[in-house]
Amino acid sequence: MCKEEVPENISIDSNTYLIIVTNGADRDIKGLPALLQTDAKYIGVMGSKKRWQTTYQGLIDAGVSKESISRIKSPIGMDIHAETPDEIAVSIMAEIIQRRNINDKN
Repeated sequence: MCKEEVPENISIDSNTYLIIVTNGADRDIKGLPALLQTDAKYIGVMGSKKRWQTTYQGLIDAGVSKESISRIKSPIGMDIHAETPDEIAVSIMAEIIQRRNINDKN
């Protein structure tokens, strides 16, 4: 299932945290607009700062508003100098827990 089909196939509400992991900015640019139409509490996109710049510009060029794009967090994960896939997963989950337990209650 590609990202643009996700909202049609699963329930996404204000308690949903989405982590997007693809192999290219072109796929992010194509799929993110549909996800931005949902009530997801968190939309995180994995990738480098450079890749995010490309994705951001592609979304702007596709007509997505800056306000909508501001809902997206990229790169994702807390800066704990994670190197292994397990450590990267922990850094991402730590960020989600922080968002849920601290940021969303303020």
